[in-house]
Amino acid sequence: MNMKSKMKFLVIGLVLLLVIIYAVVPAQKELVVKVPLPIERVMMEFEMMEKIDNWYTPKKEQGYKLAVEKANPFEFIFVNTKADKTTPVHIVVSPDTTDSKLTKIVYRYEQSRLPIPGDDLEASVASSLTKLGDMLKTTTYVYGYNILTTTVTDSSFLFQNKVVAKANEAVETKKIFDELIAYAEKRNAGYNGVRIFYTQRVNNEEVALFASVGVNNYTPTGPEEKIQYKMMPYGKKLLILDYEGPYGKSKELFTVLEDYKRYNTLVSMAIPFIKFMSPGYGFTDSQVVKTRISYPVF
Repeated sequence: MNMKSKMKFLVIGLVLLLVIIYAVVPAQKELVVKVPLPIERVMMEFEMMEKIDNWYTPKKEQGYKLAVEKANPFEFIFVNTKADKTTPVHIVVSPDTTDSKLTKIVYRYEQSRLPIPGDDLEASVASSLTKLGDMLKTTTYVYGYNILTTTVTDSSFLFQNKVVAKANEAVETKKIFDELIAYAEKRNAGYNGVRIFYTQRVNNEEVALFASVGVNNYTPTGPEEKIQYKMMPYGKKLLILDYEGPYGKSKELFTVLEDYKRYNTLVSMAIPFIKFMSPGYGFTDSQVVKTRISYPVF
C-alpha cells in the first residue's frame, strides 16, 4: 500500500472517529424562560405539587412519579421515577439581573444527538418549562381572571359616603343611590346610568359605603353638602376585571387586582371600585350580577 492510500485510510478513519464521538457525546443544551413576574410568584409553580400538575408533562402525561427537592434557595431538583429508573432534573429559578421585573427559569441538560426509542425526558421537561412560561404570561392562569388595562372614560360623578350597620348594607346601598339619582335629576346634572361603589370595613358591626353616579354636566356643590361633585382623571390607566356571579364575591376581587398591581409594580391613583354592569343597585351578597372590578393606577 503506497503512502497515498495510507493517508486516504487515515483520513477516513479520523472522520469515522469524529462521527462516532459526535454521535456518542451528548449535546449540551440550555433553556432560558423569562416571565414578567416576581420570583416569589414563580417559585410557587415549583413548590406546590398542585401547581406542578398543571404544566409538568412527564408527570401529567408520561407516567413519571415525581418528588421535588431543593438544592439551594434557587435550585429545584425534580426527581423523576419510572420503571425503577430515577432521573434527577435540575431547574434554577432566579431574578433576571438585566431586568428587575423579570424572573428567569433556567434548565441545563444533555441531549443525545441520535434518536433513542422511548420517552425523551429532557425534551419533555424543556417543552413543559416553555409551556409554563407561556402560562405565566396570561392573567387567567396567574390570577384566575382575565385582567385588562384600559383608561378612565367616566370622569364626572356625584359622590356620597356614609357609615351604616353591616347588617343593613344592601338596604342602605339602595338608599344612597336613590338619593344620588334624585339629586342628579334635581340639579339637571345629566345622570348617565353609570353606578360605581366601594365598601370598607369600619369595625365588626359597621361598614363605610362610597357610592357615585356618573353625570354629563358640570354640577358644582357646596363644601357642606353631603353629596359632592367629583372628577376622576380622564384618560389615566385603569385595571379592570369583569365578573358575573354572586355579588358578595365582587367585593373580594379587589385582592386579585392588588396582586396584579403589586406584581407589576403599579401605584394606586385612587380607591378601587365596583362598576355595576347589571341594572339596579343595593344587591344582596347572594344575588347574581354582572360587575366590573376597577382600579385606577399609575
